[in-house]
Amino acid sequence: MKKLNSLATTGLLIAATLTGCGWHLRGTGQVNNISSVHISAATRFDDFYGDLSRALEANDVTVARNATEAQYTIVVLGQKSKRRAASVSVSARVSEYELNEEVEVMILGTGGKVLLPRTTLQAERYFDFDENEVQSKQDESDMLKSEMRQDLIRQILNRLNAVANRPVSAPASEENAAAN
Repeated sequence: MKKLNSLATTGLLIAATLTGCGWHLRGTGQVNNISSVHISAATRFDDFYGDLSRALEANDVTVARNATEAQYTIVVLGQKSKRRAASVSVSARVSEYELNEEVEVMILGTGGKVLLPRTTLQAERYFDFDENEVQSKQDESDMLKSEMRQDLIRQILNRLNAVANRPVSAPASEENAAAN
């Protein structure tokens, strides 16, 4: 019984310590003080749009159908996926690939005011390739692309959170917006 009490006390102590220091599991990011967002993208049927919508909804943010109903608008200007050979074996066959996902976004406030100018976000991963395991390596590539998409969404949410919680006394200067 003493061991059980000791384990319970230790568990509570660890939980209290982690909670007190601000540590939390890595998730989709946290969005504060935002009630609604409109996503302007070329297509509403791709994986990126769906994942971004779900991430916003997971943070209790309503995804509005049009910009006039939303507090902020995330404009997805473009997406690119690249794959290149990162290294080759002594027999001149690809042994490692580099995957790169890129998304170009802007964040607008009410009235179309640019809060975050055109910004390119990137995620990059490497994976070993074995031509004897093509199907499993394709599955691994798909999984890495999904992870990179989630990373890009976290980056977007972090920027959205930053512009939404920017102090009123420090608005984004139009000179900085024009320079970028």
